[in-house]
Amino acid sequence: MNGSGSAASARRYLRAAQVVTAGERGVIQDGVVVVEGSRIAAVGPASDLAAELPPEGVQEFPNGTLLPGLVDAHAHLTLAADRRTYEQMVLDPDEMMALVSVRNMQRHLACGVTTLRDNGGRNRVTFIVREAINRGYFIGPRLLLSGRPVTHSYGHFYWCNGVADGAVAIRAAVRQLVAEGADHIKIMASGGATAGNIPYYASYDAEELRVAVEAAHALGRLTTAHCRAKQSMINAVEAGLDCIEHAEFLVPGEVVEYGGGVASSGVMQYDPHVTERLLQAGLFVSFTFQAGGYDSLVELRTKQEQGERLTAEEQRRRDALEHYYEMKLGIFQRLLEDGMRPRLVVSSDAGPFDCEFGRMHYGLELAVQGGLTPLQAIEAATRLAADCCGVGQIVGTLEPGKEADLLVVRGDPLKDIRQMADVWAVYKGGQHVAPSPCSALLPGIVPVA
Repeated sequence: MNGSGSAASARRYLRAAQVVTAGERGVIQDGVVVVEGSRIAAVGPASDLAAELPPEGVQEFPNGTLLPGLVDAHAHLTLAADRRTYEQMVLDPDEMMALVSVRNMQRHLACGVTTLRDNGGRNRVTFIVREAINRGYFIGPRLLLSGRPVTHSYGHFYWCNGVADGAVAIRAAVRQLVAEGADHIKIMASGGATAGNIPYYASYDAEELRVAVEAAHALGRLTTAHCRAKQSMINAVEAGLDCIEHAEFLVPGEVVEYGGGVASSGVMQYDPHVTERLLQAGLFVSFTFQAGGYDSLVELRTKQEQGERLTAEEQRRRDALEHYYEMKLGIFQRLLEDGMRPRLVVSSDAGPFDCEFGRMHYGLELAVQGGLTPLQAIEAATRLAADCCGVGQIVGTLEPGKEADLLVVRGDPLKDIRQMADVWAVYKGGQHVAPSPCSALLPGIVPVA
């Protein structure tokens, strides 16, 4: 290890067919990123930096595209994405959840996610995992942690042990989370998929949400809220939240059966007046495109395309998922039409049910289907996501002074967004940490490209 400090601070050069800065420099053809230590020292065309480029030692990526590392603004590290329900997953002890977190981080690193905002884990598991990264036990993305999400009794994610009923308990919960190391506060403003919840109804009112916001802001922390119900989105605006997650505009469906007391499902009902209020308030929308069964839908589509016959149950599942994503794409398209793009972030929600880590390209592909250009989709998962998470001054664009979190993909994703799945190399703070996810477990091991 002798001499590693001087080697780490030496200037290094990465050259690619094109560099997507996601910032003011736009797209640079035949571009170079100069790295010094963990930071970006310079970005520009190779012709402008020709006098500085050494005759040997430049890392070349011919026919490749160099971009900022991706920022996933919504994931759940402790959940295994193995198709178990929440109620089955929470049977895992905290120790198992910590190991699951390590596996999940390696997968996300391998697909180019160098910054990850975790929006809810049980007890102090995610804090401990981050401490292990900080000690150098293994390499992971930069972690922005909420710790236990704030929720009401038996509310969504109540099993994380962040239950807070009423203003006094909510304020106390926020203060404790910040003391334990929370970077932001996540609050469940509507029901979710936790058993006993109703996703199309708000769970906290605006006054209760405002208590959490005021307590968090007083301690310099941003806030974000789980908002599947339309009313929860309205409450979040009134409470002064910084960001909302999901934004499904759910309202109760028609009551067609007896015994439950409520409709068995919600309906996505877009409301332009809500979007107008979101824009006026300056909220970010973290649109969790992959969540809801997209991994399963891709598998079912692939099975059918390969000539395999779907069972009756599989066909029902595919039909339901196709309908769900038609509605979700429709919501996204309307948000774009009504001017939400500058505050619209593409995130994954990896962890629950089938929503696997390492598949950020799914969300980018859906965003393009929903109306973004490939470049805009990339910006929604880099610059805009970094701004949403409060770390835009550190990551999210390729600019001098920022951390050298870099992603290289083969081909041109600006022409075909699917190229974002063809990862060539990933750098975190100037260190080569992928494509091999296993090699990122230990510091100092450089994968073979």
